[in-house]
Amino acid sequence: EWMVYSDSMRMGRFNCIMDSSLVFSPFVLLFAKALLIDERRGQIRFDRWLAHTHPGDWQRELLELRQQVPQNFKEALEVRNLSAFPKALTNRIANFLCMAPVKLSDIQAVRVPIEEEATGAPRRQLSVFEWPVSSALEDEESPQ
Repeated sequence: EWMVYSDSMRMGRFNCIMDSSLVFSPFVLLFAKALLIDERRGQIRFDRWLAHTHPGDWQRELLELRQQVPQNFKEALEVRNLSAFPKALTNRIANFLCMAPVKLSDIQAVRVPIEEEATGAPRRQLSVFEWPVSSALEDEESPQ
């Protein structure tokens, strides 16, 4: 299990974590900003984490979902209708998130995020969640 949170604040001598939830590894891997799977080494890098894992069909599904979610979500938001988000994709996301947690072992925090560290051939395998900017948002931000 992983604890995710929305914000942390310093209150007096202590740091307080706001809006925290426990989630399983599929959630963390699906919504990590950047992710790189090294099948040869049995490693997975995501954001500022390194772990060992086992190969499986879940890896292909994870990478496909990470490729499809941002653009489809953007399109649904642009038409201001979340029901425009593809039902089949919603079902695939639900199935992925409800599967048994992916076993991550030897988890280590690393100083440099994978999107900054990956270079050369591994960079081409990097999955980065880049949320597309809405054209409506660009119109609002541009000076008139």
